[in-house]
Amino acid sequence: MTLINLMQAYEIDKLSKLQLADEEILQALRAGDISAWQQQVPNYEFQETMALYQEGEQKFLAALHGHYQIKYVTLPGIQRLLQLRFQLEAGKDYELEETGIQHLTCNSETIDKLQQMLSSNWSLTKQADGTYAIFVK
Repeated sequence: MTLINLMQAYEIDKLSKLQLADEEILQALRAGDISAWQQQVPNYEFQETMALYQEGEQKFLAALHGHYQIKYVTLPGIQRLLQLRFQLEAGKDYELEETGIQHLTCNSETIDKLQQMLSSNWSLTKQADGTYAIFVK
């Protein structure tokens, strides 16, 4: 499991949505030229992506393919990940509480990915009604 920071998770999610082949991504990273990505996603600089790549190509590829855990994530970070990666929104797919998330409705594949991604300070549990909750441990 690859440990990454929250900004790396955001950038990797945006990068994966550009629908580039792994080799195209690796070529850009090897050359150090990520300007095409910056033009396609103007609010992201992809510097954290470059830093992750510099830690090792295999580590980077594992993260790119979703095999990562975030070192530390806050509740707003979880909300953003739910929206960016899974297109889940507060008020529609879950209820946002002051200290966590209640009544998260999604498929088991999403739950598996989310469980893997969350930092160790969060607990994801299935509720009696079949929905999920995410709260600080």
